[in-house]
Amino acid sequence: MSKARKRPVTVTVDADLVEYAEARLEEGDVRSLSAYVNDALAAHVNEERRAKAAWAARAAAAAADTGSVERAECRIAAMKEFYFGV
Repeated sequence: MSKARKRPVTVTVDADLVEYAEARLEEGDVRSLSAYVNDALAAHVNEERRAKAAWAARAAAAAADTGSVERAECRIAAMKEFYFGV
């Protein structure tokens, strides 16, 4: 995340979240409300990017496993035989 360039925005936030952030500000735990919101948004973006990368890696691994469909079909056939005698 860029530390140099900031852009003012107007957002609507749930009242209880604002009250919590303001309490943290009054306790001296955060530099400013803007900094707190910026840090929270940055953490969310980082987590989202991490999750998307993890999902992409798992999807790529699954696509590379050419035997997975065959193994699933064998499991289904075995289950049909066990439960239905088919």
